[in-house]
Amino acid sequence: MRPVARTRLLALAIVSLVLTTALPARAFATPARPRGEIERAIATGLSGLDPAELRTGVLLDRVLPLAHVERFDGSLTAPALDLATFRQACDELTRSGAATSASAAWFEGAPDPHVIPLVVVDVAWERIAPDAFERGAMAWRDGRLVRGAGSAYNAGRSFLAGPLADRTWHGGDLAFTLDREHVVSDVPTPFARVEIDPGDGLGWRAIRFGGRVTSRYATTGPRTVRVRVTRADGRVVVSSATLLVAAVSVPAPDETLHVTAATPYLGVAGTGRGYVYRAVGHPKIVNPVIMIEGFDLDNSMGWDQLYTLLSQQGLLDTLHTRGFDAVVLDFTDATDHLQRNAGVVETLIGQVRDSLPAGHTIALVGASMGGLLGRYALADMETHGIPHRVRTFVSFDAPHAGADIPLGIQYWMQFFAGQSTSAATLLAELDRPAARQMLVYHLTSPPSAAAPDPLRATLLGDLAAVGGFPALPRTVAIANGSGSRVGQGFAPGDQLIRYEYGSLFVTLKGNVWALPQLTTKMVFDGRISIVLIQNTTQTVSVTNTQAFDSAPGGWRSSMTQMDTTTAPYGDIVALYPHHCFIPTVSALALDTSDLLYDIAGDSNLLAHTPFDAVYFPAEDQEHVAITAQNAAWFLDEIEAGLTGVGDAPVAPLALAMSPAAPNPSRGASRLRFVLPAAGAVELTVFDVSGRRVRTLIAGPRPAGAGEISWDGRDETGHPVRAGLYLARLRTGAGARTGRLVRLD
Repeated sequence: MRPVARTRLLALAIVSLVLTTALPARAFATPARPRGEIERAIATGLSGLDPAELRTGVLLDRVLPLAHVERFDGSLTAPALDLATFRQACDELTRSGAATSASAAWFEGAPDPHVIPLVVVDVAWERIAPDAFERGAMAWRDGRLVRGAGSAYNAGRSFLAGPLADRTWHGGDLAFTLDREHVVSDVPTPFARVEIDPGDGLGWRAIRFGGRVTSRYATTGPRTVRVRVTRADGRVVVSSATLLVAAVSVPAPDETLHVTAATPYLGVAGTGRGYVYRAVGHPKIVNPVIMIEGFDLDNSMGWDQLYTLLSQQGLLDTLHTRGFDAVVLDFTDATDHLQRNAGVVETLIGQVRDSLPAGHTIALVGASMGGLLGRYALADMETHGIPHRVRTFVSFDAPHAGADIPLGIQYWMQFFAGQSTSAATLLAELDRPAARQMLVYHLTSPPSAAAPDPLRATLLGDLAAVGGFPALPRTVAIANGSGSRVGQGFAPGDQLIRYEYGSLFVTLKGNVWALPQLTTKMVFDGRISIVLIQNTTQTVSVTNTQAFDSAPGGWRSSMTQMDTTTAPYGDIVALYPHHCFIPTVSALALDTSDLLYDIAGDSNLLAHTPFDAVYFPAEDQEHVAITAQNAAWFLDEIEAGLTGVGDAPVAPLALAMSPAAPNPSRGASRLRFVLPAAGAVELTVFDVSGRRVRTLIAGPRPAGAGEISWDGRDETGHPVRAGLYLARLRTGAGARTGRLVRLD
């Protein structure tokens, strides 16, 4: 064989290790990705092969092996799956030719947070043998691979199984299920037995189709969930996956309000859910604090996660024990047009307003995008003469003057979206209306000058038409960004991401730089090159931009997330951990375009913002991080507005014990209580015969809110039997008793 021809053959053999073809996504579907030059070239290169020669119909050489599905061979040494790798592996098997009945809906979250479905994938595949060219089994002819004599393919089989979730907030009361529609196999009767070890210390348990296995994690932290299958031929294979127990239990909301915007936007009405968490002793909403969620990228946040986020620094429970009723708004689609979701906010405000006693008013808190939505909703209601009865509006690190994701990272996602499901998913989310409305610079295709998406101008025009900001309530802005001109630790135009890989046949590059300040600078340099086959490059330069990436502001760790993602070739290196997401001047809506404005040094700061009060830290913090300092601001502002406006006063502390949650329970139950004064406390669990089962508290406790969990075990550490139990709280101020039901 001539050296040049041989080089071409070897290069094409490596194509399968680097690039993908865009095959029909019949299963494991992911966002649609355009077929690029290299993908077309590879499809052409492989078109000379006869698909009928494949025994499995699955040729791994058609895709870029980001997941390296061959590693998941069912052995005890196979690596553990994380959810992103699981999704990528499923996508690669589909594009390699796996004919399955799987669905993208698998990865959209389980409807019941207490139940996590399992997925099992067990399929055979083939790939071109490494020595096929040397043996003459494969040859290159007229730009295409053609078959020679002898065997050209090696066969293998992959086994992947695990939960369709990467975390849970109900570790104390969790179940795993297995349904037939979540099993993908290329043999008619694949399994004789399926077992699961959830990593809860109880070992392996058999699970049947349509059945479930319960698990009770006593503590938070990462776990390894293992699935073991005995195939029909008697061979045993194992797969493991990671699961984070983010919380042992989260109390259920007292009620859920279903909200549909009264006024549609562009012909469609937005929807959402208002989770109501009433103060102890309140049979209905009396003293409401409406909290609006922010930009939920994949709409995965429900009550569990929102409760956990709002409970930082004990904020939610402190409000609860001080007599406030929380109403947490969760949008059906938080990535939709802001105008549409602002209509949802307006309707929820109206529902809460109409349920209140005469003279009572509302505190409204909007986090991130929620602050922008709260501002829009209140201003629109005032413009149209609709009473809202909101006394205080708190905007928490909201993008009033825009948000920032480095433009170079946006183009990185666009460039590699054809190969990576994660990049394709993030790219699709960047293209959603809310992202296009909030980002100060948004990518274009093909790349053009750095500019916002046209949807942003429409939003700003609509905001101006309703007056910009509400006039009736007290308005407060809280920022996570520095007010002392402290940036993100790098200069405008500095390199943020370095990703370069080179071998004899393959070159990969994906380098990212921060936005420059009013100069011309490259922000992305990408390359995918296969020697003698194809070469795709893209560079993006910008001119006269503002240096948003490095500005003071609430930050996001996008670079660290890229750095910690395992790349199949080379290493993605983050040169800095995070970038500005919400500039401080944006969160405070200052009338300046100077990202380094001396906020702390402005003696007349409130003259430059539409807000009545502002808070900012000395150093940058993570976006929407609740700290001890800003939590105090939240509480002070929410409570201060009650004076002299006819609201119900903040309830004085009284002895109370809330219903156990969850209840009934197979795992841990949380017991919450309020003590009017410091003193000796005893909290004991009894069975229905009056026998003491477990003493949970015995000793002095401070006044205020408290909580403790009971794991369903007695004093000796043994699990109690299923049945009814009583929890009795005794103090110098009296006693309270609650009921708990234990399940098998």
